[in-house]
Amino acid sequence: MSSTATDDAARKEPDQSDFAEPRSRPGRVPGATVLVGAALVAVTFGVGLRPLQDNSFLWHLRTGHWILQNGVPREDPFSFSAQGERWVAQSWLAEVLYAGLDELAGPMGIRLSQAALGALIALSALGLALRLTRAPVRAALLATVAVGVSFTLWSSRPLLLGLAAAVALLWTVEVPDSRPGRRPLLVIPLVMWLWANLHGSFALGFVYLGLCLAGSWLDGRPPVQGRERALALGGLIGFAACFLNPYGVSLVTFPVELLARGDAMENIVEWGSPDFRSMQGVAFAAFLAVFVVVVASARRRPDRRDLLVAVPFLLLGLWAQRNILLAPLIALPVLARLVAVTEPRVARRGPANLLLLGAIVLLGAQMVGQGLRAPDFALDQRYPVRAMAAVERQGLLGRRLLTTDEWGGYVIHAYWPRQRVFLDDRYDMYPTGLVHDYTRLSKGKPSWSRILDKYALDVVVWPRDTPLVSLLEGTSGWRAVHRDDQAVVFARS
Repeated sequence: MSSTATDDAARKEPDQSDFAEPRSRPGRVPGATVLVGAALVAVTFGVGLRPLQDNSFLWHLRTGHWILQNGVPREDPFSFSAQGERWVAQSWLAEVLYAGLDELAGPMGIRLSQAALGALIALSALGLALRLTRAPVRAALLATVAVGVSFTLWSSRPLLLGLAAAVALLWTVEVPDSRPGRRPLLVIPLVMWLWANLHGSFALGFVYLGLCLAGSWLDGRPPVQGRERALALGGLIGFAACFLNPYGVSLVTFPVELLARGDAMENIVEWGSPDFRSMQGVAFAAFLAVFVVVVASARRRPDRRDLLVAVPFLLLGLWAQRNILLAPLIALPVLARLVAVTEPRVARRGPANLLLLGAIVLLGAQMVGQGLRAPDFALDQRYPVRAMAAVERQGLLGRRLLTTDEWGGYVIHAYWPRQRVFLDDRYDMYPTGLVHDYTRLSKGKPSWSRILDKYALDVVVWPRDTPLVSLLEGTSGWRAVHRDDQAVVFARS
């Protein structure tokens, strides 16, 4: 038998339902897959119900309502500093989804949808690991680690919708006998079109497909025959489909243009390398250790295709923290194949499993109950709610206001169109010079006063105990009109 045939035989999966645990002896005692699946659903759904407070989500929601009323924006409607600047709302479909849910079911509808999406992603990852390992305990461990690391960056923003599209693509490519895997010419174009209109991370989907095909070619399966040919055609059709959007070419080239603005993105935490003292950094470091240990100790060596797919995505996680969201799930099928067994295994079952399942259900019910009782928005602790209320009370609303990029999302959500912002975290849209001026202001550089005059800024809402606040308090040109334990409001004298 040729090496190619051997590889194909090794990759062929048994014909079983996508999320089913291998058949075992009769009984109703839950196995490892059920227990871990229940735990993942309890945690992801319960935490997914947390109040809406992500600063990017706030302006995404406002943009969605704008689109429902006016159509997709072609230029910036939210700032005074970049008014009329060309803007590609690359997550327009996600924004419409948020606004539609808000109008139909209110913020609670958005929270429930986010919770359900997170639970679906977790269950899909578990099912993928089980399908490839055919060993419930091993699948449960791998899925828990991969989902747990990715989970540290989950939030109510379009990037989570992009992650769901990535998991659908993984099922299509990695499990040929699954329902999506049997229809790559249909599923891949549909997934990639949705992903492209939901979030700019869709480019990583094409990177993944390209690495898969290149690696398979190295392993003796060229992209002009067999399943690789279907994947290649599906990717080409999917790429063509991405141009069917309100912005045409501009939306497809958005990721490239964003990377070209690297100097303007350097102040965004999620675009920096992970801090290995943070929760996300520690979790990702642990996953890297697991990956190395499994690759080094597995009985079978990983093929070139798997290494060519997994290693670049793990390096992307080291390059930018935001990629930690996707990298563990891309590496999950690789690890699953390395620890796979020849014959399906049955996990040990006992009465203790029923007790564990009961405890998980109770924990999940408690988390869901707490989530349902929580407010839809929790903004007081993170945003200058009291400071902006003072701005409104003193008749300063509507003037040229400076606040932080994070707080700008709150101002857009709560006060637009009465108040426009100087800058928010849409760094893909704002002119580079403006971003650099904002950075100088935030760091209290010597040119701070000149920059305030350059943009004719009249009101400053800024975090207390920062360099800019100290500078403003020491000049006669500005007076503090409000102060609390979070922010200080200054107005020109």
